[in-house]
Amino acid sequence: MSGMDPNGDVIDPSWWEAVLSSIGLFEPPELLSGYFERAASDPAVTGLHELVLQVLATASSAMLDPENWLEPFTPAMRFHDKRTVVPSDMNDAQVALLTRLVPMIKRDVLRARAADVAWVYGDRSDIAMIDNAIDAYRAAPLTGDVWFTVGRDSWIRAFTFVARRGGDGKARVDEMSAALKAKILAGEVSDGYMTVQLASALRQHGSVDVSERRAVCDALIALAEQSLATPRLSRHLYREAAAWLRGADGPALNATTHRIANTYIAEADSRIEADPDAGALVEGIFLEKAIAVLLTLPRSYRLSNDLDKLVAALRVRLHESRESSVEQMTSIRSDPVDLTEAVSDARSRVSGHADKFDALAAFATLAPPMDEASTRESAVKMIEGSIGHALASSTISSDFRKVAARSGSLGAADEKAIWSEMVRVVFFNSQAVGTGCILPAQEVLTTEHQFDLQYLVSLCSESPAVPQGHEVLWGNGLALGMGGNYGSAVSILVPQLEQVIRVMLKRRATYTLFVDDQGLESEKSLNALLDMAETTEIFGAGMVMEMKAILVVQGGPNLRNDVAHGLLTDRDAWSYSALFMWWFCLRLVMHPVIAMADRHRRQASATSAEHAATKTETNSGEGSIEPGDTEGASDLDTLTILER
Repeated sequence: MSGMDPNGDVIDPSWWEAVLSSIGLFEPPELLSGYFERAASDPAVTGLHELVLQVLATASSAMLDPENWLEPFTPAMRFHDKRTVVPSDMNDAQVALLTRLVPMIKRDVLRARAADVAWVYGDRSDIAMIDNAIDAYRAAPLTGDVWFTVGRDSWIRAFTFVARRGGDGKARVDEMSAALKAKILAGEVSDGYMTVQLASALRQHGSVDVSERRAVCDALIALAEQSLATPRLSRHLYREAAAWLRGADGPALNATTHRIANTYIAEADSRIEADPDAGALVEGIFLEKAIAVLLTLPRSYRLSNDLDKLVAALRVRLHESRESSVEQMTSIRSDPVDLTEAVSDARSRVSGHADKFDALAAFATLAPPMDEASTRESAVKMIEGSIGHALASSTISSDFRKVAARSGSLGAADEKAIWSEMVRVVFFNSQAVGTGCILPAQEVLTTEHQFDLQYLVSLCSESPAVPQGHEVLWGNGLALGMGGNYGSAVSILVPQLEQVIRVMLKRRATYTLFVDDQGLESEKSLNALLDMAETTEIFGAGMVMEMKAILVVQGGPNLRNDVAHGLLTDRDAWSYSALFMWWFCLRLVMHPVIAMADRHRRQASATSAEHAATKTETNSGEGSIEPGDTEGASDLDTLTILER
């Protein structure tokens, strides 16, 4: 390519327009990258033409993290220490060429990405380049098909750019805020969760005065009232309205929170009415959420609205629902397999799902909790069949501290020796599950599907396992682990897991405080919480055993204490124990959501089948089903935020 001048030779826009001629205008940039790569590899494409396509392929290859100012572009895929290319891999000459291309690009999605990359990795004093990126990003139309693909990220990225333009950006902020507000005020139930996300983007990034805030709030509440037939959508609208009310109108916030609780109760009622037996399996999930939300209300509000009696009644109903659920449960056992078969099985279970929620559900249920009784029995047999328990032993940590010790005994194995062996079994099980199931399955999962932060936060918002007000933290922790950053993930999730245990105990009116001799109260430690009989009743002996062995036992990984005291090393942070505990937290979050989704789909399928049969019998083949005769279709939309 000698003699080629990227800065002076003529560039023909048809080079990339021809590549994208058959592709929709608002496809995500990372999907365009593959088309550019294939076109650049054509033997007929050479010289500057080839270089231009390669630069566009690299610039569009990464996924945009719109709110991450320091590292806005993340690899589309990661495999251990390998990853796909990102814009930061470009050299100065490539960035300069991209800067030259920006004014020639007509497609808004591509121009926004090119201008963004050119500014981030090029001349940051180029204000015109920022303005180019802002205008291209906010050109994304506020329609459902675009919003859920590139629209949301584009508008948020535009807001982050405008915020750094200072006073010069105020006009654009006002224009963008007005556009979002107008769309929200004109919103309809058919817009679904788009209205929720529009309001969230406006609240977090836009500029809205006091009177406008009230108008947005009223619009959200009105839509929530209209969508009561789909409690999940109604609940999301109420939640966003509550977020707008915080710090501004206490009574209105309390009333909205009360309505949120009512949507959970309504959904529990509908499941029981539809099927009294099967409905009990999911009824408790909604009752738990309703109780949790009601208890966040001020005591004065609860008293004035007689809500404490409602909470007491819901607790009785929840207890009865749990009893019914246990009676309907069956044990599922499988033959043991070697590690090779486990890897193959794990990969096949998460592969090939068209719906990424189903893929994530399969991933979260790769392995059940260990059985505490059989683990104890195996530990006793192991000890009795060796002389190991007769010898004293010590455990030394990686930083040369003596963290555990056991004296030898010539008699029968004592409880300390049995527990020590059980910890060892749990540790090796976590290594086997991590190596043979979680890691290989995660590679397939993240290759076939993308799980962004918003999606995982939404899952956490729906899960009764996640305390209210902790959804974003949990979502961030799960997202970090999904990207392979297990050390950062457990640093967030392990302390949050402790709070989950505490909250669930309090929901059952279990006292979790320690009172000293002066009457001062403080929360019990995780060790103490896991030792409580009520914790075993809630989580089961197997999960409690896993948490103890991995989180708090000095002779085990001891992740909780290492995280809390800053002792977690890089090696431990990216160990199979950390991987297992991240997946453990994902399993905890997903379990109730999977139950809700499965029940909803079965109910929707049964309703559709019954309706189809009725129409067939009525019409006797004399006509087609009318579009308006799709009763239950709105029900199917209640899971779109999880399935998207």
